[in-house]
Amino acid sequence: MLLSVTGQRHTTITRWLIMFGLVAPINLLMSLDRQAMTLSAPRIQEQFGFSLIQMSTIVACVLWTYALLQIPAGALVNHFGPRRTLFLACLAWSVATIMTPFAGSFMGFLAIRLAMGAGQSPDWSSSIVTIDNWFRRGERARANSILLAFLYLGSVIGGPLTTSITTMWSWKVSFFIYGIAGIGWGLLWVFFVRDHPPVGERPDGIIKQRPRVTRRQVQRFLRSWQFWSIGLHYMCLLTVQSFFLVIMPFYLMNGRHISYGSMGWLYGLPWLFLYVSVFVSGMIADHVQKRTASAWWARTPAGIAGTLLSGLLVGAGSMVHDDTAMILVFCLSLGFTGLSQISIWTSVQDLTTNYTGIVAGWTTFWGNAASGVAPIVMVYIEKETGSWPMALCLPVVAGIIGAVCCIGTHPELPIEME
Repeated sequence: MLLSVTGQRHTTITRWLIMFGLVAPINLLMSLDRQAMTLSAPRIQEQFGFSLIQMSTIVACVLWTYALLQIPAGALVNHFGPRRTLFLACLAWSVATIMTPFAGSFMGFLAIRLAMGAGQSPDWSSSIVTIDNWFRRGERARANSILLAFLYLGSVIGGPLTTSITTMWSWKVSFFIYGIAGIGWGLLWVFFVRDHPPVGERPDGIIKQRPRVTRRQVQRFLRSWQFWSIGLHYMCLLTVQSFFLVIMPFYLMNGRHISYGSMGWLYGLPWLFLYVSVFVSGMIADHVQKRTASAWWARTPAGIAGTLLSGLLVGAGSMVHDDTAMILVFCLSLGFTGLSQISIWTSVQDLTTNYTGIVAGWTTFWGNAASGVAPIVMVYIEKETGSWPMALCLPVVAGIIGAVCCIGTHPELPIEME
């Protein structure tokens, strides 16, 4: 009995060390890699003479291959495990980051960014499956909140850090720094992480399998209304977030005439709200589940409210004339998406026992497909109408639709039981 308790205590310490020391920092570095292009875009556009649509395409295209490869990447994670898959992914996207400054044309940037998206494609499924394998159900919301918080911390610190590096040296230097750091953390990951805790110390006493993904299983997922609901919900949520991820620097500089240096700090403020939001949302979700013994109450109401309010507040922010008030509204908007992020990713882990990688890949596919297209649509609407408020109606509509989709997800009813 004493040996069992000691083993469980050792596993508890190990899983939180893995979370804080490896899973979360790797996602932070991935965020910095991606944000480097967003924040360097005004300088790159100036140097190469790209149009706003060309530059938006370069920034957003990383999400095309990232989205298209999510389902295959989820299947690979499910089959080979997150340790090997995330290691190779981390190496691939870090090399693409280092190669970015060597692109000298629109097509060169496009090719490297598409390669980066392919390299990053297994990252999220690997992280979600790692949490699913190492953490008990009552701890997963907090673990997911840490993962999301570090992902968004990249955006919080990336704004001032990247713009400062660019101002002091060159936009190229940040890509070299972030890419080399990514390779280093990838090596730490493969040396120190295992796919599962030791036998007998598995969370909730469940030994996860790595089943083959058969045609019959795929058909079962495609017939599931929850499978479609969670994917479409995430698509709408990331349509809202894509404004902050891709468009906000252009909006602040072109629409609000804010300087490049100031833009970096203002860009980071909404992400700071999201960083705090996911931490708080994770703790609240676990508390609600403990008090109510209901995954539905812990997940779904927050998902509905977060998606709806985040979309509506993007539209409201574009209508505010005072810059300080505008940033505050945008901060609240992105902060509310934290409620939905926790709702979605804990539901992904609840909806299936052995196919978490598949559901995570499917969900990420829809979300990042929207992130790769929505910013270009917003820029096109602004170009045709000359109105940023008109362009930002898209996140408003997405927030409403996403809230409706969230109603269709019931985390207490696994897909295998439908």
